[in-house]
Amino acid sequence: MIPDPTITEAFQEWLKAQILQLSVDTLKSNAVTCTACGEVLGTYIVDYQGERFRLSMEEAYAFLKFIQEN
Repeated sequence: MIPDPTITEAFQEWLKAQILQLSVDTLKSNAVTCTACGEVLGTYIVDYQGERFRLSMEEAYAFLKFIQEN
């Protein structure tokens, strides 16, 4: 079964908004997220504790939540 594209689009937009908010929230943990990279390259780049991570949208969301909660 193919999912309704409207639901998929709405979820993608919600996820992008969540990543944008998390990228602001995690600045206090010295995590810097390139949110424009998600739009241009399809991946997000997160600099955290001297390491650079290139992550998919889903991975970026999970990683930023991890940083926020730890």
